[in-house]
Amino acid sequence: FGSRFPRLFGARLVQLGLHAVMPLGLDGNFYKWVLPMVVAEASLGAYGASSDMRTFQVMLGLIGLYWCFAALWVEVIIEQVYPDFDYANPIDPEMRAYRPFCDFAPWATCSKVLMSPPGRILRFLGIAKKGGGIRGLIDVPNPTLGVLFFACHLFYPALLLLPIPYLPLLFFLACCGVGLMTIWLAYCLFVQLQDFCIVCVSMYVANFAVIVVMRTLMATDLSDTAFFGDVPPWLLVPLGLLDTVMLIAVCVRYLWGHSAEGREAASAPYIRICA
Repeated sequence: FGSRFPRLFGARLVQLGLHAVMPLGLDGNFYKWVLPMVVAEASLGAYGASSDMRTFQVMLGLIGLYWCFAALWVEVIIEQVYPDFDYANPIDPEMRAYRPFCDFAPWATCSKVLMSPPGRILRFLGIAKKGGGIRGLIDVPNPTLGVLFFACHLFYPALLLLPIPYLPLLFFLACCGVGLMTIWLAYCLFVQLQDFCIVCVSMYVANFAVIVVMRTLMATDLSDTAFFGDVPPWLLVPLGLLDTVMLIAVCVRYLWGHSAEGREAASAPYIRICA
């Protein structure tokens, strides 16, 4: 019996799953994906914060684009694997057909948060609507708006070439508006949905940080500043390539993803159960 007990005990732990042995219900996604990403983000952000404001703005633009593309990747696959996904009552609560990297605990399920109504703020506010027409074209997920927003920060010197009076001030006010929207989205996340989304929170941090950056850049002459600040090429090029590859991957998945295969994969467990 003494030799069999450790084996039986270990097998029981396996049956119970990772939640039985990991603190806070964290699973493998947290240690494999989320934790390394957060550490990398914090390191890049700390580097930017210790530099001049244009360099900080470039780093925030690259970081923000990364998280936006990551969110879009998750949303596109969920739409294809689980057509008409119901965030409040998903057909596959355990997300067995596709479980995003950012679902890493019972209290941290980005899949439900990203697919909730506030995840498409233009539709939520009644500006856009599902379907055709102009209002249908602008019915996009929030991360799509984030791509435009952070791209403006990344290429801010090019933005200044537009013949628009008081452009730095207007862009600063736009950043403040995004900050107010972020507060509302955070309220929806933590109070209404009572969930945690690492992708969302990471973008929240970047949204607030660019307000501080633009408060300084608004009154700064960038004519003698390098286009991408003082970000060294050995850091700028890999991060830029990473964002570019993610953009291409999202577009390819969106245009040529196999929703029919995803639908079959999502429904297969329930077909077997019903049979």
